[in-house]
Amino acid sequence: MNIRAPNTNVTKSTVYGEAGEARYQEAEYLKDVHPSGAIYLAGYLVECYLKWALCERNQIQYLQELSDSDLADRLTSSAGHDLEALCAVTTYSQHVLKAPRVQRAFRIAAKWSPNLRYVKSCGGVREAVQFLAAVRTLRDDIRTWAHVS
Repeated sequence: MNIRAPNTNVTKSTVYGEAGEARYQEAEYLKDVHPSGAIYLAGYLVECYLKWALCERNQIQYLQELSDSDLADRLTSSAGHDLEALCAVTTYSQHVLKAPRVQRAFRIAAKWSPNLRYVKSCGGVREAVQFLAAVRTLRDDIRTWAHVS
């Protein structure tokens, strides 16, 4: 069996974007049958996109190229899964405050945690649909925000 797990300490920024999009597509596929799995996977889009956007806005290819090496270390550790912390360190939080629709979407998405993998159920189809709608809003918004200087 050939399962490849990358070294996340040296992940290229484009990989964050691609992985986030892949997890989102998987979540869309699962939402009606396995809503908790869909919620769990969809949250990774926000995490991955914020890391990708941070690289885009800083015109770097790897988080390790950030001038703040402690920040890069935090973002590639378990602390890098905290969406509220990611929002703050990427300065996306300042943008979110200016857009009520995005702010509402982020409040929903910020309830996500990789610890959802340890629960049998974190919601039903209604919650999955609502969560994925919030993630879709953030997906579109982060893409735009990443390319604004």
